[in-house]
Amino acid sequence: MVKPYSSPKFIKLCSIIILLMISRGDLHASLPKTRNLRDTTKTQSAAVPKINDTRKEKPAFLKNKLKLGFAPFKPEAIKINKQAHSSLPGPKPQAFQEKVLTDVKIYPNPVGEQLNLNYFVSKDVNMTIKVMDFLGNEVTTLLSQRVRSGEQNNSFNVGAKLKSGMYFVRFVAANETVVKRISVL
Repeated sequence: MVKPYSSPKFIKLCSIIILLMISRGDLHASLPKTRNLRDTTKTQSAAVPKINDTRKEKPAFLKNKLKLGFAPFKPEAIKINKQAHSSLPGPKPQAFQEKVLTDVKIYPNPVGEQLNLNYFVSKDVNMTIKVMDFLGNEVTTLLSQRVRSGEQNNSFNVGAKLKSGMYFVRFVAANETVVKRISVL
């Protein structure tokens, strides 16, 4: 029978813990506990204290006074040139694009017979408004035409087209899509 404190896994775990404690400075392996530490900085000025390494077995690079010269990594702030982005082909990044479709409102919600839609379009676009069921299947198309820029108000009679339940109204203008949820009574 193996004792729990003499198993190889336990001994290995204890060794790792001791090594970590020594490397962190929790345990001082090179100094006996009875030895008193002396202050070696008394001969130097009080303004700039200097720490002397008094260990007998110090690492080789400390004995030879080898200085490791490397510059730490300092990340620079990224500057975005807006003119460079505007001259590149392809779609502009989202930060620089103006939204085409904004302020989408559906009322009343829950819907009875009449569905009122209010939205703002910043430029002339092809607009599509579809009603989708809860699984994403298209139930009906309310609007599919070119719309002028400005505030738009539409009213649709949906009492005959939709049964009672939950639906989604999907607005598509240019490359933008806005989805709103409605309940039908």
